[in-house]
Amino acid sequence: MGNLIRAEHWKLRHTFGGKIFVTAPCLMLLLSAFLAGGSSFAAGAWNWWYSTFLPASLSIACYLSIKKDQSQKYHNLFLLSIPPQKSWNGKILYCAAGLLISNLVLYLGTLLGGALMGTTISDSGGLAAVFLLTAGYLWEVPLFLFLSARFGMFLSIFGSVVLSIVGVLMAPKLSSWWLCPSAIPDRLMCPVLGLLPNGLPVPVESGLNSENVILPGVILSLVWFLAMDVGTSVWFARWEGRA
Repeated sequence: MGNLIRAEHWKLRHTFGGKIFVTAPCLMLLLSAFLAGGSSFAAGAWNWWYSTFLPASLSIACYLSIKKDQSQKYHNLFLLSIPPQKSWNGKILYCAAGLLISNLVLYLGTLLGGALMGTTISDSGGLAAVFLLTAGYLWEVPLFLFLSARFGMFLSIFGSVVLSIVGVLMAPKLSSWWLCPSAIPDRLMCPVLGLLPNGLPVPVESGLNSENVILPGVILSLVWFLAMDVGTSVWFARWEGRA
């Protein structure tokens, strides 16, 4: 599997698709410095990142990964002496690694910017956000790869926008947030970063401060990821004859 991930990297290394995982968080940091600045810099960067920029950039990255193979009508994958599901999982793991890198870049940027301008986000909270956001958005990787392969760029990006809006609306609901997978990352950031999905601080007395949601949220996200991974892998293998 490591060879497949490296193959994806080499295939995209000189394209925008190979750079977006670093470019997107850097643009977010610059935008936050320009629009927020001061002690609000880190909070603004994190909030705009997980609520809009992260899912949007992830959908674009998945599309660009698919587009490279589409230009060759997937012959470069289907002619390999390995099962199509394994090639598909290699793409998923490559994009998942990029997701982690993106979150780490944003964390390091907010760490440096917070040291210079002041911050309301703790270093430990930011580090926890890196791994929780990676786990929380992991299920969207196979989904966006599937949407990109089956329907193209527009539906993949449009899907990320719709999921983001629904997630922001559902996350503050104490009793039903867990029913919406796209609300899970936003909900987990309430106790971890102390931010509501709209960017305002979580009130001290609010139930949204409870850390009891973290473990269930991570487990639910991983269950969604496994379901998406298995479902899209089976679809890709069956699609081989029609590609």
